[in-house]
Amino acid sequence: MLVSLQSVVLLTLMPNEQPRLELWLWSAVLPLCWALALALRFLTWQIGMFGHATYRRAQDVATQHWWQWRCLRLPVAEVLLLGPAGDEQTHYRRLMVDAPPSEPLIPVGATQPMLRCPLSLSEINARGSSLARHLARQCLAHPGLGDCWPQLRAVAWAGDACSYKAFMQTLAQGGVKPIAETFLPMRDLADLDDLFDAFHRDCRNELDWMLCAGVVSVESAEGTETPGEAAFLWRISRQGQQALHRGEYLMKEAAELPSALCARLQRSAGLDASPPTCLSLDKASQEAFVEGGWLAGEHLLAGQWGVLTNLAPFIGMSLALLAAGESGQACGWLSQDGNKRLAIGMAVPYGDS
Repeated sequence: MLVSLQSVVLLTLMPNEQPRLELWLWSAVLPLCWALALALRFLTWQIGMFGHATYRRAQDVATQHWWQWRCLRLPVAEVLLLGPAGDEQTHYRRLMVDAPPSEPLIPVGATQPMLRCPLSLSEINARGSSLARHLARQCLAHPGLGDCWPQLRAVAWAGDACSYKAFMQTLAQGGVKPIAETFLPMRDLADLDDLFDAFHRDCRNELDWMLCAGVVSVESAEGTETPGEAAFLWRISRQGQQALHRGEYLMKEAAELPSALCARLQRSAGLDASPPTCLSLDKASQEAFVEGGWLAGEHLLAGQWGVLTNLAPFIGMSLALLAAGESGQACGWLSQDGNKRLAIGMAVPYGDS
């Protein structure tokens, strides 16, 4: 159609004295120019479509890899806890069933009531190191940890270097050879992600395992809050019967909706709805995730632990692991860290299967 119209226009406008050969030449050249322009335009469109399809494929592959990475679980074979209720592990396994509030005390030299582990109420200073030594003695006495020390691949520690040194010295006195002078620091959920990756990278054999532990003793708290102290220990092994999924912070600065975060965590755990049971270590986190369906009203455990700053999410994970192991159902945990960042995560009862 365009070629015919072009020919008519050319014949109409071409002067009569112009040679006919040149007329027919232009009638052939101009269609070729049109065809070349259309071919170039089509080629550009095809290149754009190919680039768009390639980008979409790469994006889909990256998204799939991200979800595979996000869905990795951390299998945990043993959990130990110390807290204001002492070192009796039966208490912490039943904390979701019968959880009377702990009684705050005012130790000698203290200015406000505190929740303290009753291993030594006379000490005010260096309680972190005392807790670490007591945790190490509990670790040495635990029957599930007796013969597996040679397969220990790394130690992750949530606490300062002094408490870690006290912990490792006590293990050495009990016959455990020093693993290393350094440890994987566990300060927040980003460090926990690194522990997930390190375990799946370095613990290839069935008997390989990692030890994750930490202590905290809070000296003071704001307002009416009560300073607490606690310690935890996990044996991370492929023989674990319960497992952690990666936790996340609620990104308030990005205006993230709690319901969206809850849905993302449920997807990573393969759940169609919120976990059947949830626990919370503070009132703020309990209220923040209600709209996402994660209800922890029956299991608000702030009165049992007090303020634990950066160790609070790890204590929440430990309790969720114990609850998942006891009930055989997924258990969510809600907490906030020392920077008041709201954190959420889940433990499940089926290990690394």
